[in-house]
Amino acid sequence: MKGIYILGGYPDRGRFVQSMRAVAEAGADFIEVGIPFNDPVADGPVIAGAAMETANSGITVEEILEDMESCRRSGVRLFAMTYCNIIYRYGIARFSERCRGLLEGVILADLPNRMHSFFYERGLDLPIIPFVTLESRGDDIVSASYSPGSFVYFIGLRGITGATADFESTEMTEQVVRVRQHTGKRVVIGFGIKNGDDARRALALADGFVVGTEAVRRQGDLPALREYLEGLLQTVPAGDH
Repeated sequence: MKGIYILGGYPDRGRFVQSMRAVAEAGADFIEVGIPFNDPVADGPVIAGAAMETANSGITVEEILEDMESCRRSGVRLFAMTYCNIIYRYGIARFSERCRGLLEGVILADLPNRMHSFFYERGLDLPIIPFVTLESRGDDIVSASYSPGSFVYFIGLRGITGATADFESTEMTEQVVRVRQHTGKRVVIGFGIKNGDDARRALALADGFVVGTEAVRRQGDLPALREYLEGLLQTVPAGDH
């Protein structure tokens, strides 16, 4: 599974749509679209700066979802990545109804696995993708196994997006094995993947990867984004879709 994160509405609506199409054409299996939040605690300076700029521009969640509709016919799967307050303010049941048929799931960066029920009990019927980190133990991994999400999002480093992961570490290898054994789900590594070499290492260890910072860095320059995606996605194995 080869995934690319891009930020909704950045640097403007037109270039956001162009970026989505570029990702789909480059051969990604899924696109993780970030819905901007003004307190992006999980993000490094590139994504956080872009998110703040976009949030302050006045773009709405509805406008981002409208733009995502233009990518539905491309065949690439769509996920939304955001923070709890965005969906809570939009209306949990309303968001679920609006995104039925558009999204395959949601990724909520500030929602612990054990708290997924809060959203499900209030009308969300989209799968929430569970997170696992290098520190996750016992109960948290078991909580991930109950998720209807199609994969586990494995955070491959300590800290925020934009840093570099150590794919050779015994700790990461053992944790990926542990997550597979306890959840029976595919494991997709995010955070810390910058280039084709990183992507190949991630695929050797897990079932997929997501690249975010390096894609967002190029969202304002479509030729640079296309060149980057070609070098990244077309040099790694097709993997399991």
